[in-house]
Order: sequence, then C-alpha cells, then structure tokens
Amino acid sequence: MVHIGLVFDYSTSYCRGVLRGMKRYAESRQNWVLMPVVSDAKAIRMLSKVKPDGIITWVFRTSLLEILTSLRTPWVNVCGVTPDVGIPRVGPDDLLIGQLAATHLLDRGIRHFGFIGHAEHAGSARREEGFRRTLDQAHHTAAYYHETGRQQFDSRLHRWALGEGFRRWVDSLPKPVGISTFYDMWGLQLSEVCREVGLRVPEDVAIVGMGNDDLLCELARPSLSSVVVPAERIGYEAAVLLDRLMAGAKPPDRPVLLPPTGVAIRQSSDILAIDDPEVAAAIRLIHEHGHQPIRVGDLLRAVSISRRSLERRFRTIFNRSISEEIRRVHLERARDMLAGTELSMSEVAEHAGFSNARHLSIAFRQQTGRTPSAYRQQFRSRP
Repeated sequence: MVHIGLVFDYSTSYCRGVLRGMKRYAESRQNWVLMPVVSDAKAIRMLSKVKPDGIITWVFRTSLLEILTSLRTPWVNVCGVTPDVGIPRVGPDDLLIGQLAATHLLDRGIRHFGFIGHAEHAGSARREEGFRRTLDQAHHTAAYYHETGRQQFDSRLHRWALGEGFRRWVDSLPKPVGISTFYDMWGLQLSEVCREVGLRVPEDVAIVGMGNDDLLCELARPSLSSVVVPAERIGYEAAVLLDRLMAGAKPPDRPVLLPPTGVAIRQSSDILAIDDPEVAAAIRLIHEHGHQPIRVGDLLRAVSISRRSLERRFRTIFNRSISEEIRRVHLERARDMLAGTELSMSEVAEHAGFSNARHLSIAFRQQTGRTPSAYRQQFRSRP
C-alpha cells in the first residue's frame, strides 16, 4: 500500500476544497491509504514515524517546512504564504486574483481604491501586485494597508488583526472607495469595522475579498463578494503531481498555478458608483441584459442624450467605448459559463448574448488569443 500524509488546517474552506479535489484523484488509486493530520510540528513528527510515501500539505510556517523537508519524502505544498524556495507547489495564480479584484471594482465605476494585505505573506504580496498593475493600467492609484510584519500571518485568527490604526486608515480614505482584502476573514473584519465607524457598505465602502469562503462571505454584513479560487482543482493537480514525484519524476521548475474562476458577487460590492445618471442607466442596462444581444441603439432608447454625447461621457468614465463595454460583459459571462458549467458552446453563446457559437469563438479568440474550448480546458481536471 502507498501511504499519503495529509497535513492541513481542516477548518478553512480552501483546505477543505483542496482535500475534495485530492480525494477525487485518490479514487483512481485504490492502493493509496490517506493519513490526515493537523498542520503543527507535533503531528508532523508523529506522521514521520510511519514513513509516508508522499505528503500533500498546507503549511505556512518556515519551521514546519523545514521539518517536512528533513523527512526526505516526496511532497507537494498547496500553501502560498512562504516564498517559493524550490519546494513543489500547486496553488492559485495570485497575480490574476489581484487583477480580477481590481477589475471588478473598476467595473463598479469606483475611482478610489484600497488594498489590505500582510507584509509577511508572499501570496498577499503577489495579489497586491496584480491589484496595483491593473489600477496602473487604468490610470488609478490605491492606498495600501499592511498588517505589521512583527507578527506572522495567523490563519486561525488567534487575535483580531485590524486594530485602531486600521480604523483611522479606513476613515481617512476618500469616499466612495473600493477595498480588496487578500483573504475573506479580513473582508469580514473590514465590514464590521465599517459598521463601528458608521460607514455604509457598499455605498461608502465597497468590499471584495479573495478565496470565496462561503461561511465567512455569508457571515459578513452585508454578504461579502469574493474572488473564486479553484481549490478542488488545486487539490486534484497536487495529487497528480505527488503521484509523479513518487514515481521518480523530476519536480517542476516553477509552481503550478491555476487561474481564478471569477468573482462571486454579493451585496458588499453590489453598487454602481457613477455620478452621471445617463451613463449609470446605460451601464445598468448592459449588465442586466448581458445574456442578450445588445446594440448601442437599444441603450439610446433608455437615455435622453445623443449617441455622441453618451459615447463621450462613457469613454471619460470607463476609458472604453459603449460597444467595447457590451462586448466585455458578453465575454465575461461566457468565461464564467465556460469555467463553471458543462453547457455546450452553442448554449454558452446563446446565454452570453452571441448569435451563435462561431461568433463567440471569433470574439473570444480576438480578446484572449485562445479558443473557448482551450479556455474551458484549463478549469477541467484531467481524467
């Protein structure tokens, strides 16, 4: 039999998702014996006594990584807290997660931004970089708040992380503001801080977290929007990689990174912060009817200004044309369905506002450089 150690924090939504994906792969390996233990030094040392053949782990303390490395057993890490130092890792593409969070807030019409991260968390730094790059491209800046580096990242929240200095920081930001937190627990804490200081969510502060932990997102008041991380596929691919390493394969030169699947939009960012009522009406129609073919003429019937005026105002606010926004919304719907459903290409095209699958394929390739089928494949675990 092949003994597989599983070193995880079983309380987190991400870890549970990873384990579900790992289990799907393990179903095809009837000789695997799974050995779950918690992510602490005592449990790992006890696991080492049974000499596992391989380990999949979520650990974020350097001391625990050193213990695992000393076992001289093939292992794969699915945690991105520590810098990559040659240890095989499968995880989310943090840069893309940050980009997606920024894009979501930009699409709300928000023009002031903030990001809350941790100075000693490598994944947080990568997400912040993606957030920053996207705002730079849109000619915007953001305010950044970093939890002190004097304390290691605390996934189990043994202490309330965001204190009085954070309250002052939030209160000082120009409003309305869109703030992204590098994980959902801090999004929940941010929503409660806003309640304490009298700021409305999302009217004064729109919030988007990262990770889409269903419990934390629904516990927030109002419910928290969050970037969706493909945890189950990460678990599946981590098991695939571990199987290869146990068979003698060379570890990959770089981490295996999987893209986020979208933003789960909830009440915390459900706002259009646009002062121009005509542009706000047009953008609302585009989003509400993103599942249908839309033409600029359809929007003009709902506003009281000329096409030239609407185009000019629209470009001033969004830095793109009305037609470009319609196409962006259609393609965003298509991406969501390709990543999260098994609908046929014809059905995806129909529900995303395209006349047929061919037109969807042409538009998709023009924007992404890939076919819809190739895009969908990256979200599918291998059989």
